[in-house]
Amino acid sequence: MRLGVIFQEETANAHYRAIGPMRALERRGHRIVWPDRVSYADALVGVPDWDLLHIHQFMSNADLEVVRRLRAHGVAVVWDTDDDARSVPSGTETYRRLGGRRKLRRMFEQTAAIARAAHLVTTTSDTLARIYREAGAEHVAVIENYLAPEALNGARRRRREVVVGCVAANEHAGDLEQLRIAKVLRALLHAHPEVTVIALGVDLKLRDPRYVHRPKVPFHQLLPIVREFDVALAPLLDTPFNRARSNVKLKEYAAAGAAWLASPVGPYAGMGEAQGGLLVEDGDWYDAIKGLVLDLRRRAELAERGRAWAATQTFDRGVAAWESAFRAAVLRARREAGKAPQATRR
Repeated sequence: MRLGVIFQEETANAHYRAIGPMRALERRGHRIVWPDRVSYADALVGVPDWDLLHIHQFMSNADLEVVRRLRAHGVAVVWDTDDDARSVPSGTETYRRLGGRRKLRRMFEQTAAIARAAHLVTTTSDTLARIYREAGAEHVAVIENYLAPEALNGARRRRREVVVGCVAANEHAGDLEQLRIAKVLRALLHAHPEVTVIALGVDLKLRDPRYVHRPKVPFHQLLPIVREFDVALAPLLDTPFNRARSNVKLKEYAAAGAAWLASPVGPYAGMGEAQGGLLVEDGDWYDAIKGLVLDLRRRAELAERGRAWAATQTFDRGVAAWESAFRAAVLRARREAGKAPQATRR
């Protein structure tokens, strides 16, 4: 197939939902037209010689017109999303940056219009798939986030301290606050001088010399830092927004060799020792973290299981789902446009 792809910027989401899948398809022999001024201009004003255009997250009225025009000319259009725009937690920086309740509602209406216009919507969870089916999208495929093969290759450093780490974007500040994670970690630092805490994203404000905070980490630097973690945390409140999340954070933790602890919510429900970690109820975080801090053998067992699981979660293992979904979308587009069925180009 000859595949075009458009994404907003090289964020973690873009890597998991556009860049990574397309690189894996390229390794399987498909031709990828990577976004540049020329190819994007072709999509905007003409009809490019593509079998399919994969769009990650774009949702403006101009983008909707591109989708409709390409569809009318038999080019399959796949629109991908991995967030529930309706349920961004109020009071967070993300909520304010996106304009509050009214603008978020308008944003969802735009996403629903593009979802209905596309030949296929791809998303990360059954929860999001249901939301877009209810909004009128006829074809929706759930495809998990996978890891780049190189995510499995990094080495871990030997050290005496035990590093407890957490990766949390600003929309999860409320989760950490209501679950009292800062209070738990402050008590842990006080009771266990061998512990260091690293927070990436949300600042836990622990004010301790053994606390390290990094507000922004480029995607390519994330896993090297997470490889410093011995115990990795993924606390979530049971909210509509969190139930629509993906499970890729636990894949990252497992690939990095950290034993993880997570809330039994949304994408993490049903996961556990086979994936390299343990599920923690809301009031049990201190005991759960302390248990792994004090039990080196247990941490090592979980980390070993996690690495074995992560090795099955790379794009090269998951690319067949993308390829199958794209082929089906191309065939639907050709039938709809009245084109004679033919083998798609590799």
